[in-house]
Formats: sequence, C-alpha cells, structure tokens
Amino acid sequence: MIVTLHLIVLALYGLATALVLAPFMGLRAAPRALAIALPCAGAAVHVVAISQLTLVGLGPALSMLALCLVLLQLASERLLRGSAVSFFAAPLATGLVGLAILSGLAPGAEAAAARNMWFVLHVALSVLGLALMALAFIAAALYLLQFRELKARRFGQVFQLFPPLERLDQLNRFALVAGFPALTLGVLLALGYGAEFSGGLHVAKAQVVWGIFTWVVLGWAVWVRVVRHWAGRRAALASIAGFGAVLLVYVALKLTQPGAERFL
Repeated sequence: MIVTLHLIVLALYGLATALVLAPFMGLRAAPRALAIALPCAGAAVHVVAISQLTLVGLGPALSMLALCLVLLQLASERLLRGSAVSFFAAPLATGLVGLAILSGLAPGAEAAAARNMWFVLHVALSVLGLALMALAFIAAALYLLQFRELKARRFGQVFQLFPPLERLDQLNRFALVAGFPALTLGVLLALGYGAEFSGGLHVAKAQVVWGIFTWVVLGWAVWVRVVRHWAGRRAALASIAGFGAVLLVYVALKLTQPGAERFL
C-alpha cells in the first residue's frame, strides 16, 4: 500500500513537472490552476503515504524531504504569484520520490522505537530545515539566472514567469532564516530520543558528522545574510556554494560508509 501510494505521488509530481517545463520545450504554458492542482493532489496523497511510514531509513527520509519541498513550492508560488520556483522544485521532488521508492519504504525492525515523539519531531524539523535550505538554493539559482539574462538583454518569454529579483532575494533570505532554527531544533531533539532509545536506534557516525556540517554551513549562510548584510548576487552565490558543499560532503560520506543504511 505504501509503495502504491508513492507511485501515485510519483505520477502526479511527474505530470506537474512536465507542465512547468513545457515552456522550455517551446510548448504553451499550462493553465495556472492545473499547474497548482496537480502538485496539490500529489501532496495530499503524499501526506497519507507519509503517515504510514516509520521515518527510519533513507527511503522514508527522501519521501519526507520531497513532501516538504512540494509544500514549500506551493507556498512560494502563492506568495510570489508565479511558477518560477517549480522549475527546480518540481523535478527535484519527483526525483526524490523515485529514489525513495528505489531505496525501499517497508517498515524496518526499529519501527517501535521510531514512533517515539522526540524522534518524529527530530526527523520532521531536520528535513524541514534541509528543504528550506534547498528552497534558498532554488531562489538563488533563479536570481542568478535572471540576473544573467537581464545583463545580456536576453529576457525571453520563458523568463517573464520569473518574479522580480528583489522578491527572489527576499525568498532566499526567508528560507535561510527559517531553515536554521528548524534544523537547530531538529538536532537538539535528537538528544531527547537518543537517551531514551540509546539501545534501539543506532546513529551512524557519518550521519552525525554530516548533520553537524550541514548545521554549520546553514548557520554561516544565515550569518553572512543577517550579520554581514550580504544580499543580491553575492548572497545567491553563498547559498549555492553552501548547498553544493552539503551535497558533496553527503556523497563523500555515503561512499565511505555504504553500509550505513540509516545515514541520510
């Protein structure tokens, strides 16, 4: 049942991705109502699927990350009144759901311990922090892409869907500032369930290293934006560099410890 629901989600997200990418292929843009209805329907089914998972393992974590990303995409589109965020968020969420299915979604042996309230909150807040960091990366990428097109005077029809540069910069700042406390609370809540289930849930050292590294990078990105008052192109480059560093460290740690199934 869980896999079936995720296959439905994958189909809905895939259709939504095809619609938002249609202008890049020379096709007419889909009606805005349909472009929003498909990810909304997918998110609704996704919530049902997530409610049946134990959130232990790579597959459930990827599924949760995809759901958070789609919800943030819909919220951003509501605020920005445009579909620019979905150009990156929709394909990324679709790919994450596909990887979650391939990684496995069946409940593991640690299902009882995983229902601990502290663990669920830890995973939810940590994944939300990562999703907000991804949203900051998307806003930064859109900012630089539109900045380059404007500077070269190549502002085509596709880029008319993009919101103003100032609004993208604000979205980047909001995502970073909101993501840091969410990730911080997720790390702190790990201490709450860790003591109670010290013998039930094993946390790989690679997961700890990557979690701390991600927290430091996100904290640095917030510091340069809030304290150093970076904005515009420089802030966008910092967000992209930080997100890229987090992904590279993840891949490096994953390759050095391929057997750590619970390492996100």
